[in-house]
Amino acid sequence: GIKGGLNYNSNGKYFQDAEAVWGDPLNNLGYHLGLFGKINAGPVFLRPELYYTHLESEINSTVLKTQRLDAPVLIGLNLFGSLVSVFAGPSFHYYLQDGLRNYDFDEFNSGYQFGVGLNLGKFGLDLRYERILNGQTITIDNVFTGQGDFKFQQLMLGLSIKF
Repeated sequence: GIKGGLNYNSNGKYFQDAEAVWGDPLNNLGYHLGLFGKINAGPVFLRPELYYTHLESEINSTVLKTQRLDAPVLIGLNLFGSLVSVFAGPSFHYYLQDGLRNYDFDEFNSGYQFGVGLNLGKFGLDLRYERILNGQTITIDNVFTGQGDFKFQQLMLGLSIKF
């Protein structure tokens, strides 16, 4: 099938990011678009995906844009037939363009995702959380402020259509 949706990127500073949402709700908003497959084995399923993601991060009034290919491999459980699903798994990333690249960011990276989905026939809606693994950090804030680590994490709201 195909999938797409919106994602909100956070830089790991939850209270600062929550305050910024009230000031500018479209700040750090991005999108994703791609393909997925789903293999059912009873109530358990495997869902490999491949999609393009566009992220924006604002750090001290500097906007950094990131474009990457993401390939999560999710294992899930269908509940109430297949109406509701929960899922989790690793996510692999290849960076096409990255405003952070000047600061020694790797082209390949990995993280994890988990979430919940609602399935209505051929249509699906899911909400998921993604975070880069701990070993995949750079000290981008040190460049601007001299404080803390930067780790991509995002909330993703996606709509999917099964073929």
